[in-house]
Amino acid sequence: MGAGRPRRWKLPFHRSAPSSPSSPPEPEPHSPARSAVVVVVAEEEAPPAEFVCSILGALMADPVILPSGQTYERACLQACAELAFLPPGMGSASDAVIPNAALKAAIGTWCARSGRVVPAPPSAEAAREAVLRAMPPDAAKSVRTRPRAALASSSNSSYSSPASAASTSSYTSSSEIIPAEDEVGVKPVKEGINKDAVREQVEMAVDPLEDVVVAKVMDAEEEEEVVLAVAGLREATRESAERRRALCTPRMLAALRRVLLIPRHASARVDATAALVNLTLEPANKVRIVRAGAVPPLVEVLRSSTSPPEAREHAAGALFGLALNEDNRAAIGVLGAVPPLLDLLTSPAHAAPARRDAGMALYHLSLAAVNQSKIARFPGAPKALLAVASSAAERMPIRRLALMVVCNVAACTEGRAALMDAGAVAAVTAILSHDTRSAELDEWCVAAMYAMSRGSLRFRGLARAAGADAALRRVAEECAPGVVRRDMARKTLRAMRNEADDAADLTGSSLECGDGDDCAGSIVSDGLMSFRRRQRELGSSSCGNTAEF
Repeated sequence: MGAGRPRRWKLPFHRSAPSSPSSPPEPEPHSPARSAVVVVVAEEEAPPAEFVCSILGALMADPVILPSGQTYERACLQACAELAFLPPGMGSASDAVIPNAALKAAIGTWCARSGRVVPAPPSAEAAREAVLRAMPPDAAKSVRTRPRAALASSSNSSYSSPASAASTSSYTSSSEIIPAEDEVGVKPVKEGINKDAVREQVEMAVDPLEDVVVAKVMDAEEEEEVVLAVAGLREATRESAERRRALCTPRMLAALRRVLLIPRHASARVDATAALVNLTLEPANKVRIVRAGAVPPLVEVLRSSTSPPEAREHAAGALFGLALNEDNRAAIGVLGAVPPLLDLLTSPAHAAPARRDAGMALYHLSLAAVNQSKIARFPGAPKALLAVASSAAERMPIRRLALMVVCNVAACTEGRAALMDAGAVAAVTAILSHDTRSAELDEWCVAAMYAMSRGSLRFRGLARAAGADAALRRVAEECAPGVVRRDMARKTLRAMRNEADDAADLTGSSLECGDGDDCAGSIVSDGLMSFRRRQRELGSSSCGNTAEF
């Protein structure tokens, strides 16, 4: 048997399992080059921090954004609601959320490039355990030992609501969890509210016009039929509050979105935007319209150069009506409404009613901290707002609106820096000192100066160079004691002199934020007259929340 046995080749890329569990594997020879490659790969595969949910600690599969601008995994927010705990950035369990489609797409692109599998939504149990891990130990222990029947049995309905694609957002969040009130009566109250809402929807009569308009928009071959149907809807929304509530349905809003987005329906856009303005008159419709995805079509109407001026005016009015609801402001900003509204307000080429509606929408949107930063970061926005406020050729309501937006933007650190870079201190001082009609703008000018002086060493030098002390002394001397404008002027003068001021903050923000911290809202919202109470003084003929079209 002289034939040799066949040789078995040992392939270098295959290693058989060890025969005994106790036998240690042979160590591989160390290679610096190979180690470097492994380190580089590991660094490249590390996900960006903004892609990771701070509660779950993993890539987000279904990111949603809160009104505060913070983003979380949807399942984690649902678990927070069930456990009666509030994550940072959530004011209450009823806060509306909107899917962050831009972040979701970015995560998918990153996974494709890095060779990772797109993350799947976590199970309800996994999300619950993640929330419990993020809670303080004492709170988590009390929740674990408490029967589930004592917890909130259902999450807020806004977590499952559909919405349109988002553009940009703020992804920063904290891992702190703030316990909400934990009372035995919480569950019955929530259940009662949900039952009432369901009962109201069931009992609400279906308006026959809904089927007519939807059928015409979806199936009509002649454009004239669509125009007549939408015109009839516009008239119907002017009749009564009950009919406006009955006509604000997902099917009707989907039909209006189609009219605003499809080019062949351009002739019906004026009536479609006017109908949306009328629908926003009802408080119950405001959040529903945003969740139905009506904001992106309205933004497209504002952006399009082919949109009729009347349609652009109605689109701005509709956004203003929607921005009156606090829960909508962050979502509207995320969906891209801020840039076209800024262009509409600051461009003299547009009609005055459209500019007023845009200014009112921007004022209310800028009450949200996330939108204050958006305006501050938008190229040229601070200079454009200051140019409108300083122009003697502009009408007084437009100048006032620009200053009111400036006051809101100055409420955040980023906004103060952007405004001072744009020369806001000198511009506002000039209005106070030299404008013969400045008496109508004094309160907003003083409020802007006061806002920029908060915690800013840079403001002192700019204010001295602009001669702001003389203008502020005039206001402080002319106003009667107790007037907020006088107190703001005196506090700003003390800030210029670097004098310590132990007096309470005039805006009331110190109740919610620490000294020097930024708060959402207007710097003058508590101290000066509310903008919504001044609409008659502005002489606005097209208020998106009071007039029917």
